[in-house]
Amino acid sequence: PKRKHLTKSATGSLSTSIYLLSLKQERMTSTPPKSPVLAAKKRLSSLRSGLDMSFHSVMNLMHSHDESGTVGTSNTAVHGIIGKVGECFPGALPSHRMAKQVSKLLEKHGYNATNTLLSTSLSSDEVNRDIEDEMRQHFGNSYAIGGLCGFPFGGVVGFGNMAHHIPIGGNGLVFYGPHVGIDFDLVIGKVNRRGHNGSSECCGSASAALEYCRRVKAGELGEIGTPEDITESQQTWVCHELLPMTDRILKEDGEEAQNIQLYSSLYEAQDAMMGRILAKAGDQIREDSKIAFLGGITINTPEGNAEYFLPKKFVVMDNKGTVVDDLLEDLLAAKAIVPSRMTKKAGMQGSLGGAGHKTYG
Repeated sequence: PKRKHLTKSATGSLSTSIYLLSLKQERMTSTPPKSPVLAAKKRLSSLRSGLDMSFHSVMNLMHSHDESGTVGTSNTAVHGIIGKVGECFPGALPSHRMAKQVSKLLEKHGYNATNTLLSTSLSSDEVNRDIEDEMRQHFGNSYAIGGLCGFPFGGVVGFGNMAHHIPIGGNGLVFYGPHVGIDFDLVIGKVNRRGHNGSSECCGSASAALEYCRRVKAGELGEIGTPEDITESQQTWVCHELLPMTDRILKEDGEEAQNIQLYSSLYEAQDAMMGRILAKAGDQIREDSKIAFLGGITINTPEGNAEYFLPKKFVVMDNKGTVVDDLLEDLLAAKAIVPSRMTKKAGMQGSLGGAGHKTYG
């Protein structure tokens, strides 16, 4: 009965979904009781106290491993990151090169810097502004419809409003998808941030959602319900969208493989959501306009390293939603200027500062 009551009270709580990260830490640091009965009582007690925790306490637990790991850069770290991106996200392009190629490929469809409205659905995380800036250099200021984890929480109204902002006789470009970090220690799901003495979760919203889904699959929590408070709505929906994909994530062998599958699954969920939005709001696009969709996974890296993007979709559609050109293969053909043999060297000519996106694109 206690378990049933707890599950019901946990439904729909943002604090619960975030607090689950603290449970992960507890499993790593606590000595399990010898008795299975005591273990069950301890788990229930932890969950009950977690529901009553303040927001600040929850956030402190969520970021308890911040500032850990290697701080400084090195030639070895730079090349390690390049190799890790190629290993875990084959096909990923340096953001500068990707943005230039996108602009070039869209030219034949009449896109240019003055007649194109860029719309982004990227995570709110500040580390995503770099790749957004790369796109803005080619297409100007963007209309943002994204929120936590990159989901297009602007929805049909945001998309419809964006469609009406496309210049007369011009075109729209929607750039969307989740993001994941790689830190100096080559850990997938963390990144070194400016002004910090280590690395931290990236994407934190995705990590919290996955831990919630683990607990649901283990029978420790009930499925999250409709959010009761608008301030909790985005994280609640991230959990809701990820839950049907949890089994495929947990089938992967090891934490790194699960993290890679996590972000691939998040992209699929966001792409499906974008499709639902287009089905309802696509008729707001004018007849003389085209709309392009560029979806994929952004790979964030520490400062002084290239940002990357793994394209999953790149199509141009008419205002009826019919694909007039699939440009994905042409985009994936864009290669970094730096020869692959350079990734095997221990050092490069020039300063480490030269290892930024301009060098690789």
